[in-house]
Amino acid sequence: MKNKAYFVQRLAAYIVDIMLISVISSLLTYPFTTNDTVKKLNEQSVEVVQSYIDQKIDITKYLSQSLDLSYEQAKATGFANIIAIVILVLYFIVFQIYQDGQTLGKRLMKIRIVKNDGSSLTMNNMIIRQLINHFILADILVAIITLFGRDFYVYGSIVVEVVQYIIIIATLFMIIIRKDGRGIADCIAGTKVINIGQEVKEEEVCES
Repeated sequence: MKNKAYFVQRLAAYIVDIMLISVISSLLTYPFTTNDTVKKLNEQSVEVVQSYIDQKIDITKYLSQSLDLSYEQAKATGFANIIAIVILVLYFIVFQIYQDGQTLGKRLMKIRIVKNDGSSLTMNNMIIRQLINHFILADILVAIITLFGRDFYVYGSIVVEVVQYIIIIATLFMIIIRKDGRGIADCIAGTKVINIGQEVKEEEVCES
């Protein structure tokens, strides 16, 4: 299909964006992820793993203790997770819509998100697409699930994670196989990713 963004371009843009967001998130959430409570929980997690390796505890006790610590860590880093979600929303939704469907990674790779029908991209399109594509919705659900107790968190987060991986795999296949390169989020939001570098080349050829 004409102007379809190549998979390699989209992957490279995603890597650039995630690296950038990871650095920003790490800097802003550092005070909330390095406090004494979090450090203590991390040390306990290492001790549990070592106890299992040394065969001091069986697999049942190991899983139970690991899940308990995982839940406590999720609660301890709850505010940091909220900050991370806000950063994702600001970058992948707000910033991108005001940059005409481009993040810094997409700009480097010369690709852009556009409406599939050729009309103007709207905030609703971007919200729907990015909530699914960058797992912002999954992160929000896990944050909410944490409030309902240990068991609800354990089983709920597993369900969210499984659905997330299914979406990832299905989207990768769709991007590679479909002629228009549209993934699940694109189909739901009515968008697609195009190669604007190709448009520039075509314009140069026409002008010459």
